[in-house]
Amino acid sequence: MASSASSQDLNELQAEIVRLKAENEKLKASNRRWMRIAGTDTLTGLRNKVFFSTALLPQVINKANADGEFTGCIMVAPDGLGEINEKYGRTGGDHIVKEVVDFLKGNVDADEHLVHIDGANFVILLTDTDLKDARRKGLLLKAKISNRTFEFDSSSISLTLSVGVVARTPSPEGTKVDIKEVVEEFLRRLEAMLDQAKQQGGDKMAEDEDTQF
Repeated sequence: MASSASSQDLNELQAEIVRLKAENEKLKASNRRWMRIAGTDTLTGLRNKVFFSTALLPQVINKANADGEFTGCIMVAPDGLGEINEKYGRTGGDHIVKEVVDFLKGNVDADEHLVHIDGANFVILLTDTDLKDARRKGLLLKAKISNRTFEFDSSSISLTLSVGVVARTPSPEGTKVDIKEVVEEFLRRLEAMLDQAKQQGGDKMAEDEDTQF
């Protein structure tokens, strides 16, 4: 009789564990959804593409137009992340992405904004910055990351960056501007420049010379 009761208790305990695990997964999924809505990336804790394209960049462009200032952006991505994932697994890849985020955070000034766009692609939004200064920032990041290593599983991993650079001249005073179109064009150009840098083999920087858009 006692054995039967013990077996029943064990079954009930196992059923409760299964239920709690299911509830925990639901909670995690709900948290991820709310973080996306709030504009935060779950892996890095950084603001995400939704926040960047619907709130941050429109606000900065509006202010830049009003103040007659340039708006600069650089999009960066660590090279060779696919090989890192193959060698160290997804855990290793995620760890390196977080390490890259810490590196970028340490090289972002108080008036600059770091955003996680997707995958291992990041944007640094530079207020009151023309193409020349945005280019300088990109070159500095490339140089700094190539002079350090990232640690995982007792291994030292060297990285390089692909960098895309875009800057925008402020619209003339009194000009009617469709901010949504400008934001979409900004993102399109950033992605095109980053792709161009990657296609050159990585550890390269590509810049859009046209600042009138």
